[in-house]
Amino acid sequence: MFLLGDAAHLTPPFIGQGLGAGLRDAANLAWKLAAVLRGSLPEAVLDTYQSERKAHARALIRTANLVGSLMTQGGDLGNALRRSLLPRLVLLPWLRDLALSSKTPALRRSTLVRRPWLRRGLAGSLCPNAPLDPADPGHRFDDLARGWFALVTTERPAEALCAEVRRRGAVLVVAAPGTVLHRWLRGGGARAAVVRPDGTVLRAGRDALDVCLSLPALRRRSAHPPTA
Repeated sequence: MFLLGDAAHLTPPFIGQGLGAGLRDAANLAWKLAAVLRGSLPEAVLDTYQSERKAHARALIRTANLVGSLMTQGGDLGNALRRSLLPRLVLLPWLRDLALSSKTPALRRSTLVRRPWLRRGLAGSLCPNAPLDPADPGHRFDDLARGWFALVTTERPAEALCAEVRRRGAVLVVAAPGTVLHRWLRGGGARAAVVRPDGTVLRAGRDALDVCLSLPALRRRSAHPPTA
């Protein structure tokens, strides 16, 4: 039995993450369950649903409670402080960027999140659904990945890499210089990342072929996955 969304957790509305958390629950579970039912992944991967989602949902609920307290507590003194401080706080660029950011906490380590011990990196975070070409903003990462595993790389792929991606039934996405995906990888100190069907980074690193080896061998109906 699996619980998700409001059946599993409730959050105050202050940061608007209630529906988002439920959707991420569903996205996290659906592809794992489908892969297990197809026989592509062992049943043990279903245990990663709770270990990945519980800590993530709890962190967002704590943040919502904190923001709610800052917005509503303190009586008349709290109201006076908010009236005097908030208009000035928005002038701080780092605080303004934090408030407008859509980033959520990275998932904890699991068999499907290969986070390094000594640094955070991109593993466990979400891959941006960014345009693949600045000249074509309507064609985005999700349009190509289409709910399958993907290897995103800044390198021009060698034939050995292309063959390995095809053998594992994944999608190859080349992040060209100047694109959001290229800046995202470079900002995370990586040249390649394996992105799961739910958009979460399984593993990232500087050697594209080595990172590719963490791809599970999930067969696609199409013998030749698309490439961008």
